[in-house]
Amino acid sequence: MPAEMTMLADHPARQLLDFSQKLDINLLDNVVNSMYHDIGSQQRVAQEVLTNLKDHPDAWTRVDTILEFSQNMKTKV
Repeated sequence: MPAEMTMLADHPARQLLDFSQKLDINLLDNVVNSMYHDIGSQQRVAQEVLTNLKDHPDAWTRVDTILEFSQNMKTKV
């Protein structure tokens, strides 16, 4: 298993991929910030989470919550 996947398995951001839980908008905004502002492993984990979130078949169900409650314009686009 690649190192990034191991880090993702233990990373708190993984909860964004659990569609049985309420979406944590603050966590999502933090992950997006990591994607744009961090480097190295933190950025790779953020990219992995965001890619998996985008590719999830139920991702569309979160769009309204993201658009309404996110404080980060980069999260909304």
